[in-house]
Amino acid sequence: MATMQLVRTEGKVFVRDPVGLFFGLVFPALLVIALGFFFPGFDEPASELNGLRYVDVYSNVAIALGIATLGLVTLPPILGQYRQFGILRRLRTTPVSPARLLLAQLVVHAVVAVLSAILAVTAAVVLFDVTVPEQPLWFLVSFVLAVASVFAIGLLVGARVRSPNAGVGFGMGIYFPLLFMAGLWVPRSVMPDGLLTVSNLTPLGSGVQALEDSWFGTGPEAMHLVIMLVWAVAIGFLAVRLFRWE
Repeated sequence: MATMQLVRTEGKVFVRDPVGLFFGLVFPALLVIALGFFFPGFDEPASELNGLRYVDVYSNVAIALGIATLGLVTLPPILGQYRQFGILRRLRTTPVSPARLLLAQLVVHAVVAVLSAILAVTAAVVLFDVTVPEQPLWFLVSFVLAVASVFAIGLLVGARVRSPNAGVGFGMGIYFPLLFMAGLWVPRSVMPDGLLTVSNLTPLGSGVQALEDSWFGTGPEAMHLVIMLVWAVAIGFLAVRLFRWE
């Protein structure tokens, strides 16, 4: 009951931030729409993508964008702000544990990530005739692991930063490299082998590939699922152990 009350409170705090709500919830779908309508050739088969269209590939990248924005840009500053203004110090005198506080943040941001993904998928399917995921169960598993692994990194940053500005700085420093590895600027299918190997070792690179494989019916490779799981467990453990109240 106390955890659910904490989740509701953190949810109310989140929706009062229009910038975070826009970029975390709405922007991924808008990116798909904008690229689909205004980027030349985005809706046409491309030989470098093995006959797929860019809109087919970038639908999964847009989902990853929403996950990364919520986990690395909006989440760490919230905890940094709580620490800077002594809110965490006051919580320390209550039964609220670090794990419970981090769990509440994880739940709130995960709900928004789900809604963001639904909007992005709906935009791709309705406006550009992208097929719905052919293996929805594996797609869901891949999505959950991508959220858990990326959010774990955001929670670790938030567990240590002293201010919201520090949260933004450290979060953004991780955000852009992970988006590059996810294929936001260079599609993973055209990455050189060495760069692709590095991308596979990142939670967002493996996440995009697992989502794409599930979407087009082949199913995710075990390697990509294991990589995301390891990131989620290892970094999530560190976030709880290294959390500081002040």
